[in-house]
Amino acid sequence: MSEPASRIATLLRRADEVRKAAPARRDPAPARAQLARLLSEARGHLDEVDDADLRLELAGAIARRVADLDHEEVATLLGPSPEVAVAPTTTDDPGRVPPGQHLTAGFPVLHVGRAPAWGEEDVRLTVTGLVTERLVLDLDEVRAFGSVERTTDFHCVTTWSRLDNTWTGVRVADVLARAVPKPAATHAVVSGYPAYSTNLSLEDLTGDDVLLAWMHDREPLPVEHGGPLRLVVPHLYGWKSVKWVTEIRLTDRDVRGYWEERGYHDLGDPWREQRFRGD
Repeated sequence: MSEPASRIATLLRRADEVRKAAPARRDPAPARAQLARLLSEARGHLDEVDDADLRLELAGAIARRVADLDHEEVATLLGPSPEVAVAPTTTDDPGRVPPGQHLTAGFPVLHVGRAPAWGEEDVRLTVTGLVTERLVLDLDEVRAFGSVERTTDFHCVTTWSRLDNTWTGVRVADVLARAVPKPAATHAVVSGYPAYSTNLSLEDLTGDDVLLAWMHDREPLPVEHGGPLRLVVPHLYGWKSVKWVTEIRLTDRDVRGYWEERGYHDLGDPWREQRFRGD
C-alpha cells in the first residue's frame, strides 16, 4: 500500500476508535468534532493516491463514515419543518419505503456548502454536449415548455424519506427533445451552482416524473431546497436531484460527479440500497 493510502487507512482506524469511545463520554460533541476532522483529513489525502481503483475504494470507506456522522445530525431534523407542509409518516403500503429508510414529516436541508444567494434572475440553464441544438434558457424560457405536476416520494441517502411531494416544473425529457440528443449520447453530467455535479444515464434523466422544478407542494421552491430551479429524480437517492441546476451536458460515457468521485454509488437506486461504491 502506498504512503498516502496507508495514511488514510491510519486516519480511518483512528476515526473508528473515536466513534467507538464516543458513547461513553458525558458530552459527545468534542468526539464528533474530532471524528469530523479525521474524516476531512482522510478525504484531503485522496488525490495523492495514484491507484484509481484503490482511491475509489478508500473514498467509499470515508463516505460511509461521513454518512454515519451526517445521519446523527439529520436525526435532529426529522420533525415537522416550519416552511413546508407536514408529510405523512405512515403508509399502508409496506413496499413503498425502500429498505433502510424511515419517514420524516419535515424536509431536512442537506447540501454541499451554504445555500447561495440565487434568485430567479440568476437562472441560466445550459443544455450542451452531444446535442444537435445547444440551449441557454432563463427561468421564463424553461417555464415556457409547459408546466406539469408530479407527486412522488423523495429518498435521501442519509436514510430518511419524505412521502407525497408535489413538484411543479417541466419534464427534462421535453427540454432534451428541443435540444435533440445525438445518437451517441448515453449519459449526462448535471451541474448545479456553484460547483456541484452528478452523473445520470439518459434513461434515468428522461423518465416521466423527472422534472426541472420551481414549486414544491404548490409553493415556490425555497432556495435552501434548490429554488428557484432544481432537478428532481425521484426514483434515485436525493443527491442525484441537483439543486440550483445550471447545466445538463450529454456525453457518450458515464462521467462521475461530485459525490461519485468521493465514494458514492454511480447509480444510487434506493431500492437496491446503492449508497456507496460496492453496494
